Amino acid sequence: MKELLEFAFSGVNIIPTCLFIFVLVYWLIVILGVLDIDSVDVDVDLDVNGFASVLAFFNLDQLPLMIFLTFYVIPLWVVTLIGNDLLGFNSFLTGLIVFTPSMIVCLFVAKFLTIPFALFFKKIKSETEAVENIVGSICVAKLPITADRKSQAEINVGGTSILINVKTKEGLVIEKGQTALVIDHVQSGNFYYVEPY
Repeated sequence: MKELLEFAFSGVNIIPTCLFIFVLVYWLIVILGVLDIDSVDVDVDLDVNGFASVLAFFNLDQLPLMIFLTFYVIPLWVVTLIGNDLLGFNSFLTGLIVFTPSMIVCLFVAKFLTIPFALFFKKIKSETEAVENIVGSICVAKLPITADRKSQAEINVGGTSILINVKTKEGLVIEKGQTALVIDHVQSGNFYYVEPY
């Protein structure tokens, strides 16, 4: 173990080792609830920089940056350490012979490993956008809707019926089975205001 630690922090190996430690610390902080998974995300102006196709190729148009970085850094760390160990490279300059091509190869490894996650986040994103854009749509009360407490209504989103939490403004009552118009979304309370329609 001592030899591994010494080798991990020797020569060029220190670069992927530090990245690996950064990723571990980040996920530990996320697990503890101090940070959100998107806290280190980078918002790139695709039109200005022209990187849209490159980012899309590596799934970065769908994934939070840290998920991709995790699946990039771990293979990079493993390949660099094993490669330098097998070839007996201990100095920084000779270690670059393994590290430099590994940086490129591991991009494609990360792309492959993150495909399921990219598909998952794409689905979540499309569903979230669909739900956020239902203000102005018509729903059907599944239970009586009042201003006192949350109730439920059914709405069609992209051909799929979903249930949303709803309330009315003070003094309005919508009976079960009646239609209503979604007029506002209260994100903090996770419900929509509706009125008779």
